[in-house]
Amino acid sequence: MENIQQFFKNLMNYVGRMTPSQVMMLFGVVAGTVVGTFFVVGWINDISYAKLYTGLNEEEAGEVVTYLEENKIQFQLSDGGKTVEVSSADVYKTRINLAAEGLPSNGKMGYSIFDQNNLGMTDFLQKLNFRRALEGELTKTIMQLREVQAARVHISMPKERLFKDDQKKATASIMVKLKGSGMLNKRQLNGITHLVASSVEGLKPENIAIIDYDGNLLSSDQKRDELAGLSSSQLNVRKQVESYLQEKAQTMLDNVLGRDKSVVRITADLNFSQLERTSETYDPNTPSIRSEERTKSTASLADKTDENNERNDEEDSETTITNYELNKTLEHMIDAVGTIERLSVAVMVDGIYAPVENADGVIEEIYQPRSQDDLDRLAGIVKNSVGFDQQRNDQIEMVNIAFDRKNMEVDQNLLDSMYMREFYMDIARKVGYVLLLIVAFLYFKKKSKKLFTALGKFVPAPSERIVASAPVSGGASAMPAAQPEEEQAPIVAAKRKPKLVDQMQETAREQPEELAKVIKTMMVD
Repeated sequence: MENIQQFFKNLMNYVGRMTPSQVMMLFGVVAGTVVGTFFVVGWINDISYAKLYTGLNEEEAGEVVTYLEENKIQFQLSDGGKTVEVSSADVYKTRINLAAEGLPSNGKMGYSIFDQNNLGMTDFLQKLNFRRALEGELTKTIMQLREVQAARVHISMPKERLFKDDQKKATASIMVKLKGSGMLNKRQLNGITHLVASSVEGLKPENIAIIDYDGNLLSSDQKRDELAGLSSSQLNVRKQVESYLQEKAQTMLDNVLGRDKSVVRITADLNFSQLERTSETYDPNTPSIRSEERTKSTASLADKTDENNERNDEEDSETTITNYELNKTLEHMIDAVGTIERLSVAVMVDGIYAPVENADGVIEEIYQPRSQDDLDRLAGIVKNSVGFDQQRNDQIEMVNIAFDRKNMEVDQNLLDSMYMREFYMDIARKVGYVLLLIVAFLYFKKKSKKLFTALGKFVPAPSERIVASAPVSGGASAMPAAQPEEEQAPIVAAKRKPKLVDQMQETAREQPEELAKVIKTMMVD
């Protein structure tokens, strides 16, 4: 106990002799050690959580939490209870076990409802369960879309009637909840509509309504949408054809003239009308026998030669009826949709820039137009690349004009200056970091050297520790051990003190300015 009190007493004495900067550094080292120890211990004991399921509703989250509590699996909830997290080492194992238990059930009943054998179920309940199962399966399928967070499907299947005029049409309504600010595009809405229509017998796409959680109608009249979709598809086909032809012509001109030396624009008129034609052609020159009928008859003739004698004679006859059929050719033709009816090609070509020395001796680039032969050759290249056809009344216009490059040059100079400024700033930043690290290293090296020097003075020598730990009982054995120490301390002090004083006096006499600088430095520290 006395040793501990002596240790704290010596520590307080040592701290009292330290400068303010040394005290701050000592407390910084101690605080950093304590904080680092707590951080390491917390990091070792901390559990890394990973998301098990996200976007759960209250019922689904309750089922999952109940399973985790029963199996004593550590978990935590976030996002208002919609997200369940478990240890990253157990996330996949837990997810597989939950799937084996049928969790989370999504709150939607599917075809698994028929796994329960209920005796005595009526036909009405059987149809009701089938509709519930179909609604649940469609809901699960719709929720597979990334933009859909939740969905509900309601199907109305009317009873079958004896007469067709009395039969009512099947209808369906779908409510979807979107994630965040997500939106369903037209293709996705049409996909959901046709998915439900194809799953329910007798259900047509125009009898399906889709709304969001705010009550906004997302679906519309499908008949009108078909025409709108067709127009959109035609526009996309036209853009693709024009882009394809422009790319072909532009690539060839870039290889000949260089980049940014020409501009090609093409307008394509496409025929989207679908024509179906049936024709019959007869050939009267090559008839063919369709049917032939032959009739053969025999006639008896009586010829009297005299009164007493008679001679009988028979005559055969044959009749042939032949029906001819003219050759006929039957053709059924459907014209292709999206054929090119006409092309309009516009080409702008830059001229030639020749270096010319002006009166001041500065070389400038002077614009010179291209010759007509060059323009004709370039026009021929463009025609061959786009499939120019004179019979379709295709048109091409090629103009040689000087391109305005002032803005481009200004932008290039601006970009170059920005790049050079960023380049030099990056170099200066790196040099500053290096200098800062060097200054910090030298500063901490100096301060740490002073700190360790002071600590070395504070720590007692081995002989002093032995004397302090020896019991003082007043006996003869303790006095001889303490006697050399008491004699040695005055001797050392007597040797060191005059030497230090003499040096200080000599320095003060020879270099008073240097001594003043040292005193100022100590006062600043």
